[in-house]
Parts: sequence; C-alpha cells; structure tokens
Amino acid sequence: MVGAVQRKSVLSLVVLVCLLALPTAAGARSQASYRSSSERTVFQLLNDIRRQHHLPPFTLSTALRSAAREHSSDMLARQYFEHNAPNETFDHRIRRHLDSTLVGENIAWGTGNYGTPEGIVSLWMHSAPHRRIILMRSLKRIGLGVAVGSFEGSPGAAMATADFAA
Repeated sequence: MVGAVQRKSVLSLVVLVCLLALPTAAGARSQASYRSSSERTVFQLLNDIRRQHHLPPFTLSTALRSAAREHSSDMLARQYFEHNAPNETFDHRIRRHLDSTLVGENIAWGTGNYGTPEGIVSLWMHSAPHRRIILMRSLKRIGLGVAVGSFEGSPGAAMATADFAA
C-alpha cells in the first residue's frame, strides 16, 4: 500500500486497497514478533534502488521505525490491512513519532517468497504508486517495521510497513 500527505499543500497522494477488518482475540499483539534482519535487508534493497536511480540513500530513523513497527503489529493484532488504523490516520500516526512536512507510507504482507525482503520490495517496485513513494527525492528518512504472525489464516505471514519523511 502506498500513501503520502504533505501539509499545507494541494499535494495529497493516497492509494488504498483495503481488506475487510476483522476483530481478533485479546493478546494477538503479543503473538507478533519483529524481523530486524528483514528490516535491515529491505533498507539495503531500497537504498540500492535509489542509488540506481541517482537518488540519495534513505537514512534510518528510529522514530519512523517505531511508527512502522507499531502499525505492522497493530495490523496483525486486529487483522486488517490498511494505511489507516481503525482509530487513526497514517499521517497522524507517523507525526506522533516525528514531525515532518511530508510523510509517506508503503505497506505489504505476504507469505513464502512474498514475505521475504526481496519479495516485499519487488511487490512495491512493480506497483506504480509504491514505486513513486520509494523514488520520491524529497523523502529522505525511513523507518521499517516487519512483524511476523498469523494473518488471514496464514501462520508466519510477514506484515511490512515502510514509513517515510522529508
């Protein structure tokens, strides 16, 4: 999924493909675990792509990582797949962690090859809106959250969120 919001501007890019949000049992959040090695690999792959397009690499932001991890684990816990949580828009969530004039977000989930860092990045790069966010020169910082848990009946699903800021 992809989205970008710029404050005080007519520019607003939000593309959403939504799945029905389903309630889950209490304690689902504790069943998710993070894959920091996957987060590092996605970061490296995205920076390789930016270099190939003559763009400066992203810098890691711990604040954006917190926002991204929060969202990935929340999507697993509440079994939904959207930029906006049931109680908060993605740009408000990101800006709770870091103030920026421009923010963006890509989300993905998958199992098997689609749940690997390479699979996630490939899915994003083969989608024009996701690719646009990754190649946006004005987005300079990134935080990644790759959580693993059960999603839509698939155990071991990787839920990935990439949060970006100027």
